Amino acid sequence: SSGINAEYKGLKNVTVNGCIWTHWNHYKINVTDTSRTTDQISSVYPYKAKSWKGKTLLPNGPAVFSGEFVLEKSQLLDTFVNITRSWSKGYLLVNRILIGRYWPDAGPQYTLYLPGVWLKEGINTISLVELQSYTPAENSIYLTDKPFIDGPINPDA
Repeated sequence: SSGINAEYKGLKNVTVNGCIWTHWNHYKINVTDTSRTTDQISSVYPYKAKSWKGKTLLPNGPAVFSGEFVLEKSQLLDTFVNITRSWSKGYLLVNRILIGRYWPDAGPQYTLYLPGVWLKEGINTISLVELQSYTPAENSIYLTDKPFIDGPINPDA
């Protein structure tokens, strides 16, 4: 058979430092299904180190944290999403749109630009796909009218 259906699709010969990796698994995470719990999402990751660079890691691997915020029509303006240092490293989605990657430990950028046209009147959803760790007592995200891009740069993060 020929055509696109006969062509190989996917990853093959994944290498690290020139060596082909074997015995590894690739899992998908549905970042738009907020009905799933963190335990259901992270249960596919059977092993994980307990800490990295002095930070306690999520015990079951990556997890999705979601919430909602309400805006009035007059508030649909360009804004910045401030990812506080209580989060570690991951991806931010607003209304099912990937806004970008965050990594406040590495710096210097602590805010991600969010165009007002991607916001809507009423309920908006926000999701973080956290890959490493977070501090539950301090985790927060907030919208601000100014970027914060002058944080410290940490190449060892």
